[in-house]
Amino acid sequence: MDTFNKKKAIAYIFSGTGNTFAAGEMLKQSLSAYSIDLDLYKITNDRKNIPDPNDYDLAFFAYPIHAFNSPQFFLRFVKQIPALQPENAHMPAYIFKTSGEPFRPNNASSFSLCRILRKKGFDAASDMHMLMPYNIMFRYPKAMAKQMYIHTHHMADVLAKEVSEGDKEKLSFNPITVLWAYLLRLQWFGAWVNGPLIKAKPALCTSCGKCAKICPAGNIQMIQKNVNGEVKLLPKFHAKCTMCMNCTMNCPTGAINPGFLTPWKVNGAWDFEKLMADDSIPDNWTDNENARYFKLFRNYYRNN
Repeated sequence: MDTFNKKKAIAYIFSGTGNTFAAGEMLKQSLSAYSIDLDLYKITNDRKNIPDPNDYDLAFFAYPIHAFNSPQFFLRFVKQIPALQPENAHMPAYIFKTSGEPFRPNNASSFSLCRILRKKGFDAASDMHMLMPYNIMFRYPKAMAKQMYIHTHHMADVLAKEVSEGDKEKLSFNPITVLWAYLLRLQWFGAWVNGPLIKAKPALCTSCGKCAKICPAGNIQMIQKNVNGEVKLLPKFHAKCTMCMNCTMNCPTGAINPGFLTPWKVNGAWDFEKLMADDSIPDNWTDNENARYFKLFRNYYRNN
Protein backbone atom coordinates (compact mmCIF):
# COMPACT_ATOMS: atom_id res chain seq x y z
CA MET A 1 0.00 0.00 0.00
CA ASP A 2 1.23 3.49 -0.85
CA THR A 3 2.53 5.26 2.27
CA PHE A 4 0.57 8.34 1.20
CA ASN A 5 -2.61 6.31 1.70
CA LYS A 6 -1.62 5.25 5.19
CA LYS A 7 -4.56 5.17 7.58
CA LYS A 8 -4.65 6.18 11.21
CA ALA A 9 -6.57 4.15 13.77
CA ILE A 10 -7.22 4.41 17.50
CA ALA A 11 -7.81 1.53 19.92
CA TYR A 12 -9.53 2.29 23.21
CA ILE A 13 -8.46 -0.59 25.45
CA PHE A 14 -9.56 -1.51 28.95
CA SER A 15 -7.14 -4.11 30.28
CA GLY A 16 -6.99 -5.07 33.92
CA THR A 17 -4.13 -7.55 34.09
CA GLY A 18 -2.70 -6.85 30.64
CA ASN A 19 -4.13 -9.65 28.48
CA THR A 20 -6.37 -7.42 26.37
CA PHE A 21 -3.64 -4.82 25.96
CA ALA A 22 -1.26 -7.58 24.82
CA ALA A 23 -3.84 -8.49 22.15
CA GLY A 24 -3.90 -4.81 21.15
CA GLU A 25 -0.12 -4.81 20.73
CA MET A 26 -0.39 -7.87 18.48
CA LEU A 27 -3.04 -6.12 16.40
CA LYS A 28 -0.89 -3.00 16.11
CA GLN A 29 1.92 -5.13 14.70
CA SER A 30 -0.43 -6.96 12.31
CA LEU A 31 -2.01 -3.73 11.01
CA SER A 32 1.38 -2.20 10.27
CA ALA A 33 1.76 -4.72 7.44
CA TYR A 34 -1.19 -3.00 5.76
CA SER A 35 0.08 0.56 6.37
CA ILE A 36 -2.43 1.18 9.14
CA ASP A 37 -0.96 3.01 12.14
CA LEU A 38 -2.74 2.02 15.34
CA ASP A 39 -2.50 4.17 18.46
CA LEU A 40 -3.16 2.21 21.65
CA TYR A 41 -4.98 4.13 24.38
CA LYS A 42 -5.11 2.28 27.68
CA ILE A 43 -8.18 3.34 29.64
CA THR A 44 -7.49 4.43 33.22
CA ASN A 45 -9.25 6.51 35.82
CA ASP A 46 -7.61 9.61 34.31
CA ARG A 47 -10.06 11.22 31.90
CA LYS A 48 -7.61 13.84 30.58
CA ASN A 49 -6.39 13.81 26.99
CA ILE A 50 -8.78 11.15 25.70
CA PRO A 51 -8.06 10.75 21.97
CA ASP A 52 -10.82 12.15 19.75
CA PRO A 53 -12.01 9.49 17.28
CA ASN A 54 -12.69 12.27 14.76
CA ASP A 55 -8.92 12.53 14.31
CA TYR A 56 -8.75 8.97 12.96
CA ASP A 57 -9.95 6.86 10.05
CA LEU A 58 -10.85 3.76 12.07
CA ALA A 59 -11.58 2.91 15.68
CA PHE A 60 -11.17 -0.21 17.81
CA PHE A 61 -12.76 -0.93 21.17
CA ALA A 62 -11.33 -3.68 23.36
CA TYR A 63 -12.15 -5.14 26.76
CA PRO A 64 -11.91 -8.29 28.90
CA ILE A 65 -15.22 -10.11 29.30
CA HIS A 66 -16.45 -10.02 32.90
CA ALA A 67 -19.19 -12.56 33.68
CA PHE A 68 -20.24 -12.65 30.00
CA ASN A 69 -20.54 -8.83 29.86
CA SER A 70 -18.57 -5.74 28.95
CA PRO A 71 -17.23 -4.26 32.19
CA GLN A 72 -19.38 -1.39 33.42
CA PHE A 73 -16.25 0.73 33.85
CA PHE A 74 -15.51 0.30 30.14
CA LEU A 75 -19.06 1.12 29.00
CA ARG A 76 -19.04 4.31 31.09
CA PHE A 77 -15.80 5.32 29.42
CA VAL A 78 -17.14 4.75 25.90
CA LYS A 79 -20.11 6.97 26.73
CA GLN A 80 -17.64 9.78 27.51
CA ILE A 81 -15.64 9.78 24.28
CA PRO A 82 -16.56 12.49 21.75
CA ALA A 83 -19.32 11.61 19.29
CA LEU A 84 -18.44 11.51 15.60
CA GLN A 85 -18.92 14.68 13.60
CA PRO A 86 -21.37 14.44 10.64
CA GLU A 87 -18.52 14.18 8.15
CA ASN A 88 -17.17 11.15 10.05
CA ALA A 89 -20.48 9.41 10.65
CA HIS A 90 -20.52 5.64 10.10
CA MET A 91 -16.83 5.27 10.84
CA PRO A 92 -16.15 1.51 11.23
CA ALA A 93 -15.70 0.42 14.84
CA TYR A 94 -14.00 -2.95 15.31
CA ILE A 95 -14.48 -4.70 18.64
CA PHE A 96 -12.13 -7.29 20.08
CA LYS A 97 -12.54 -8.87 23.49
CA THR A 98 -10.69 -11.44 25.58
CA SER A 99 -11.78 -14.13 27.98
CA GLY A 100 -10.48 -17.37 29.42
CA GLU A 101 -13.08 -19.59 27.78
CA PRO A 102 -14.84 -19.88 24.40
CA PHE A 103 -18.36 -20.55 25.64
CA ARG A 104 -21.48 -19.28 23.87
CA PRO A 105 -22.76 -16.75 26.46
CA ASN A 106 -19.67 -14.63 25.70
CA ASN A 107 -21.17 -13.90 22.29
CA ALA A 108 -23.61 -11.39 23.80
CA SER A 109 -21.04 -9.40 25.77
CA SER A 110 -20.85 -6.57 23.21
CA PHE A 111 -24.61 -6.00 22.94
CA SER A 112 -24.69 -2.84 25.08
CA LEU A 113 -21.40 -1.59 23.63
CA CYS A 114 -22.81 -1.74 20.08
CA ARG A 115 -25.83 0.30 21.14
CA ILE A 116 -23.56 2.98 22.62
CA LEU A 117 -21.36 3.03 19.53
CA ARG A 118 -24.36 3.51 17.24
CA LYS A 119 -25.47 6.51 19.31
CA LYS A 120 -21.95 7.93 18.90
CA GLY A 121 -22.21 7.62 15.11
CA PHE A 122 -20.10 4.47 14.62
CA ASP A 123 -20.91 1.40 12.58
CA ALA A 124 -19.95 -1.69 14.58
CA ALA A 125 -18.03 -3.65 11.95
CA SER A 126 -16.93 -6.81 13.79
CA ASP A 127 -16.84 -8.44 17.22
CA MET A 128 -13.84 -10.75 17.59
CA HIS A 129 -13.41 -13.03 20.60
CA MET A 130 -9.83 -13.90 21.56
CA LEU A 131 -8.79 -16.31 24.30
CA MET A 132 -6.21 -15.45 26.95
CA PRO A 133 -5.52 -17.07 30.37
CA TYR A 134 -7.83 -16.39 33.30
CA ASN A 135 -6.84 -13.76 35.85
CA ILE A 136 -9.08 -15.37 38.46
CA MET A 137 -10.34 -18.80 39.61
CA PHE A 138 -7.27 -20.89 38.76
CA ARG A 139 -3.95 -20.66 36.97
CA TYR A 140 -3.89 -22.24 33.54
CA PRO A 141 -1.24 -24.81 32.54
CA LYS A 142 1.73 -23.16 30.85
CA ALA A 143 1.03 -25.07 27.63
CA MET A 144 -2.54 -23.75 27.56
CA ALA A 145 -1.38 -20.17 28.11
CA LYS A 146 1.15 -20.59 25.29
CA GLN A 147 -1.47 -21.99 22.91
CA MET A 148 -3.78 -19.07 23.72
CA TYR A 149 -1.06 -16.49 23.12
CA ILE A 150 -0.04 -17.99 19.77
CA HIS A 151 -3.62 -18.26 18.57
CA THR A 152 -4.40 -14.68 19.60
CA HIS A 153 -1.51 -13.62 17.35
CA HIS A 154 -3.27 -15.50 14.57
CA MET A 155 -6.59 -13.81 15.36
CA ALA A 156 -4.88 -10.41 15.27
CA ASP A 157 -3.58 -11.23 11.77
CA VAL A 158 -7.08 -12.27 10.68
CA LEU A 159 -8.65 -9.08 12.04
CA ALA A 160 -5.97 -6.90 10.45
CA LYS A 161 -6.59 -8.50 7.05
CA GLU A 162 -10.36 -7.98 7.39
CA VAL A 163 -9.84 -4.34 8.33
CA SER A 164 -7.46 -3.74 5.41
CA GLU A 165 -10.01 -5.19 2.99
CA GLY A 166 -12.87 -3.16 4.47
CA ASP A 167 -14.79 -6.26 5.53
CA LYS A 168 -17.76 -5.65 7.82
CA GLU A 169 -20.10 -7.97 9.65
CA LYS A 170 -23.75 -7.38 10.34
CA LEU A 171 -23.68 -8.02 14.07
CA SER A 172 -26.62 -9.73 15.69
CA PHE A 173 -27.11 -11.14 19.16
CA ASN A 174 -29.17 -14.11 20.29
CA PRO A 175 -31.95 -12.84 22.63
CA ILE A 176 -31.43 -15.77 25.00
CA THR A 177 -27.70 -15.12 25.45
CA VAL A 178 -28.42 -11.38 25.80
CA LEU A 179 -30.90 -12.14 28.59
CA TRP A 180 -28.39 -14.44 30.26
CA ALA A 181 -25.72 -11.73 30.10
CA TYR A 182 -28.10 -9.16 31.59
CA LEU A 183 -28.87 -11.47 34.52
CA LEU A 184 -25.15 -11.86 35.20
CA ARG A 185 -24.72 -8.11 35.42
CA LEU A 186 -25.18 -8.72 39.12
CA GLN A 187 -21.39 -8.96 38.97
CA TRP A 188 -21.33 -5.16 38.61
CA PHE A 189 -22.99 -4.76 41.99
CA GLY A 190 -20.86 -7.53 43.43
CA ALA A 191 -17.77 -5.56 42.46
CA TRP A 192 -18.99 -2.54 44.44
CA VAL A 193 -19.80 -4.70 47.47
CA ASN A 194 -16.56 -6.64 47.27
CA GLY A 195 -14.32 -3.58 46.80
CA PRO A 196 -14.14 -2.56 50.47
CA LEU A 197 -13.66 -6.21 51.45
CA ILE A 198 -10.31 -6.42 49.64
CA LYS A 199 -7.45 -6.37 52.13
CA ALA A 200 -3.67 -6.38 52.10
CA LYS A 201 -1.88 -8.55 54.66
CA PRO A 202 0.26 -6.13 56.74
CA ALA A 203 2.95 -8.76 57.27
CA LEU A 204 3.43 -9.20 53.52
CA CYS A 205 2.75 -5.68 52.24
CA THR A 206 5.94 -3.69 51.56
CA SER A 207 4.09 -0.34 51.17
CA CYS A 208 5.36 -0.07 47.58
CA GLY A 209 2.06 1.47 46.43
CA LYS A 210 2.08 -0.43 43.13
CA CYS A 211 -1.54 -1.52 43.55
CA ALA A 212 -2.72 2.09 43.89
CA LYS A 213 -0.71 3.19 40.85
CA ILE A 214 -2.03 0.50 38.52
CA CYS A 215 -5.68 0.43 39.60
CA PRO A 216 -7.64 1.58 36.51
CA ALA A 217 -10.62 2.70 38.59
CA GLY A 218 -8.66 4.72 41.15
CA ASN A 219 -10.15 2.49 43.84
CA ILE A 220 -7.04 2.19 46.01
CA GLN A 221 -5.65 4.78 48.42
CA MET A 222 -2.44 4.42 50.42
CA ILE A 223 -3.04 5.40 54.04
CA GLN A 224 -1.12 5.18 57.29
CA LYS A 225 -2.17 2.46 59.72
CA ASN A 226 -0.90 1.41 63.12
CA VAL A 227 0.26 -2.20 62.87
CA ASN A 228 1.46 -3.68 66.16
CA GLY A 229 2.67 -0.30 67.36
CA GLU A 230 4.35 0.54 64.06
CA VAL A 231 2.97 3.10 61.60
CA LYS A 232 2.84 1.54 58.15
CA LEU A 233 1.57 2.72 54.76
CA LEU A 234 -1.07 0.26 53.57
CA PRO A 235 -3.62 0.22 50.74
CA LYS A 236 -7.27 0.96 51.48
CA PHE A 237 -9.81 -0.35 49.00
CA HIS A 238 -13.06 1.46 48.23
CA ALA A 239 -16.32 0.69 46.41
CA LYS A 240 -15.29 1.64 42.85
CA CYS A 241 -13.73 -1.77 42.19
CA THR A 242 -14.08 -3.21 38.66
CA MET A 243 -12.99 -6.72 39.73
CA CYS A 244 -10.24 -6.63 37.09
CA MET A 245 -7.85 -8.34 39.54
CA ASN A 246 -4.96 -6.10 38.47
CA CYS A 247 -3.89 -5.41 42.04
CA THR A 248 -4.07 -9.05 43.11
CA MET A 249 -2.16 -10.53 40.18
CA ASN A 250 0.56 -7.89 40.16
CA CYS A 251 1.25 -7.50 43.87
CA PRO A 252 4.98 -8.38 44.11
CA THR A 253 4.54 -10.16 47.45
CA GLY A 254 1.06 -11.66 46.98
CA ALA A 255 -0.19 -9.61 49.91
CA ILE A 256 -3.66 -8.78 48.57
CA ASN A 257 -6.71 -10.92 49.27
CA PRO A 258 -9.63 -9.96 46.96
CA GLY A 259 -12.51 -10.21 49.42
CA PHE A 260 -14.94 -13.07 48.77
CA LEU A 261 -12.84 -14.02 45.71
CA THR A 262 -9.81 -14.86 47.87
CA PRO A 263 -10.21 -18.65 47.38
CA TRP A 264 -9.99 -18.03 43.61
CA LYS A 265 -7.16 -15.52 43.51
CA VAL A 266 -4.30 -15.90 41.04
CA ASN A 267 -0.94 -14.24 41.63
CA GLY A 268 1.61 -13.21 39.04
CA ALA A 269 1.08 -11.95 35.49
CA TRP A 270 2.10 -14.24 32.63
CA ASP A 271 5.53 -13.83 31.10
CA PHE A 272 4.52 -14.68 27.55
CA GLU A 273 7.95 -13.98 26.08
CA LYS A 274 9.43 -16.57 28.43
CA LEU A 275 6.73 -19.08 27.51
CA MET A 276 7.35 -18.55 23.80
CA ALA A 277 11.11 -19.02 24.23
CA ASP A 278 10.72 -22.32 26.12
CA ASP A 279 10.65 -25.09 23.49
CA SER A 280 9.91 -27.69 26.17
CA ILE A 281 6.39 -26.25 26.55
CA PRO A 282 4.05 -27.53 23.80
CA ASP A 283 1.64 -25.21 22.04
CA ASN A 284 -1.29 -27.59 21.45
CA TRP A 285 -2.47 -28.39 24.96
CA THR A 286 -6.11 -28.87 23.96
CA ASP A 287 -5.09 -31.96 21.96
CA ASN A 288 -3.23 -33.47 24.91
CA GLU A 289 -4.89 -36.49 26.53
CA ASN A 290 -4.35 -34.81 29.92
CA ALA A 291 -6.09 -31.58 28.87
CA ARG A 292 -9.26 -32.48 30.83
CA TYR A 293 -11.38 -29.31 31.08
CA PHE A 294 -9.49 -27.71 28.20
CA LYS A 295 -10.68 -30.40 25.79
CA LEU A 296 -13.84 -28.27 25.65
CA PHE A 297 -11.79 -25.62 23.82
CA ARG A 298 -10.93 -27.85 20.84
CA ASN A 299 -13.79 -26.71 18.62
CA TYR A 300 -12.85 -23.07 19.09
CA TYR A 301 -9.27 -23.67 17.96
CA ARG A 302 -10.29 -25.91 15.08
CA ASN A 303 -12.89 -23.47 13.75
CA ASN A 304 -11.03 -20.16 14.15
